[in-house]
Amino acid sequence: MCLDVCSGEDIGGTCMGIFRTGGTAVWHSRDGRGCSLHKQGSGRYTRPGPALQPRTPEVSIPRPSRRGGPRHVAAKRPQFLNMLFLAVLGVVLVLWLLYRGTLKPRGFPPGPARTPFVGFLPQLEQHLIHKQMWRMSHSYGPVIGVFFAHKPVVVVNGWEAIKESLQNDDLNGRPEISLRKIMQGGVLRGVMFVEGEFWKEQRRFSLHHFRNLGFGKRSHESVIHEEARELIDEVLDADGSSLVGISSINILWAVMGGVRFPRKDPQLMHLVDSLNKLFRAGDPSGGLVGAFPFLRHFVSQENRAIVVMNGFALVEEFIKKAVEQHKESLDPNNPRDFIDIYLNEINNELNNNSKTSSTFSEREQLIAVCTDVFSAGAETGSATVAFSVMLMCLFPEVMKKVQKEIDSVIGRNRFPSMADRTDLPYVEATLNEVFRFRGAATFTVPHSAMRDTVLRGHRIPAKTMVMNNLYSVHMDPEYWGDPENFRPERFINADGTFRKDERMIPFGKGKGPSSWTALGEPLARMTSFLLFAALVQHLDFELDPAVPVTNTEGVAGFTLGPPEFRVFAKRRF
Repeated sequence: MCLDVCSGEDIGGTCMGIFRTGGTAVWHSRDGRGCSLHKQGSGRYTRPGPALQPRTPEVSIPRPSRRGGPRHVAAKRPQFLNMLFLAVLGVVLVLWLLYRGTLKPRGFPPGPARTPFVGFLPQLEQHLIHKQMWRMSHSYGPVIGVFFAHKPVVVVNGWEAIKESLQNDDLNGRPEISLRKIMQGGVLRGVMFVEGEFWKEQRRFSLHHFRNLGFGKRSHESVIHEEARELIDEVLDADGSSLVGISSINILWAVMGGVRFPRKDPQLMHLVDSLNKLFRAGDPSGGLVGAFPFLRHFVSQENRAIVVMNGFALVEEFIKKAVEQHKESLDPNNPRDFIDIYLNEINNELNNNSKTSSTFSEREQLIAVCTDVFSAGAETGSATVAFSVMLMCLFPEVMKKVQKEIDSVIGRNRFPSMADRTDLPYVEATLNEVFRFRGAATFTVPHSAMRDTVLRGHRIPAKTMVMNNLYSVHMDPEYWGDPENFRPERFINADGTFRKDERMIPFGKGKGPSSWTALGEPLARMTSFLLFAALVQHLDFELDPAVPVTNTEGVAGFTLGPPEFRVFAKRRF
């Protein structure tokens, strides 16, 4: 019923509800009569009819609660359903991503299960990846498919499979190294991480001029002999692991930059230390930071990726200063070294008004080429000779045979020369056994599938990174018999001559990008032979018993380096 709150009388009818318009609420009865509420919530009611009395009683009528009523329940239900839908959608999306993260491309080589987001990275044996992949090939076969985070990777093991891989033109590409690209301002430069015509043009130019400058030729022997002479004078009590780092850099820089540094130069010593840390910290898999570069902002300075980036930055800064100095003193008609020759090429391109594209139009490319060749070349020669000294200490009977052969062929009045190699078969065999037993390069430079291709019956999708495991070739027991033994005699024929073996590929092989080592291989072989022969000719080595060598495997990063060791050296004459 509806009461007249003004008089308290029953005005008949039944109240049907409240209808609000703005701030006014009207209570309607069945017979159409009603009471009007002039101000919402005030409780002042009147009934239609005559004017109100001056003193109208006011009654406070509580507003109907918004909570708990039918309209509140109806309003809440859509919100709950929306939240439930979003939650279910999120769970489904996460499950789909997790499932997708376990999938491999159709026909992909066999390998361990793929873990979402991180792939095989948590299971990698850091610093011994080459050995781990060789062991895994016994279960999965010579071609293994893994994922480094989200990146598909194929690791090739064994002589036959690697030979096929290096001869496959479809696998002559280069993987995109994200951190290196970031360091170079978003554009990959140099000769190590580029491909196609760009790589061909840069490699052809560099090879031609390095050879003309005596790179790996007898005309460069005098520089190596001078370094050997100074090294012998210093090495009577030295840290064996960094024994020849300075010599390797000086030998290489004489061709690239035209000068040799004083052996105690602080800048040079800092550079040697940084290069050693760079190559020991380097991770062939790239690690999580390599897969997700944004993580570099959240990791410590000791992280392997950060150490590598800082090392490359130091080398690039060193070369950048050298290039600026060369620009100031450049004589176009009398180039002194590789940097001068390259600067001349840049100037010729800039002065050429032709619209044909060229890869020689910027200084940054010169810096990148020098960084690639300088870093890899210096490290390879240094690691090889340091390993050879360590192994002579561990196998003194081999050192005695090497010394006996040098004494009988060369004597003590001059250093061995490259022309003496054929007359020094045991020296050559020993150095080859060092390359086999503890070669600096455990993998070739990474390759990439330029298009979908097939390797030994397995489908390799385009953009897949391919790593050829050189360690698996050099340590194959089915071929070498006793690969874990250091035995130079395996390279000696029955008639006492040196025996070449096609499976000795310490620098890689092939016509593709792995043969970028052709830039550094001649000099690395020459440096290793001449320094090793000169050191053993003049000195007897033995390990410092206070620093025992407990790890003869070496420490693997981008390359394999010797463990920490110290030697005592004594002059033989």
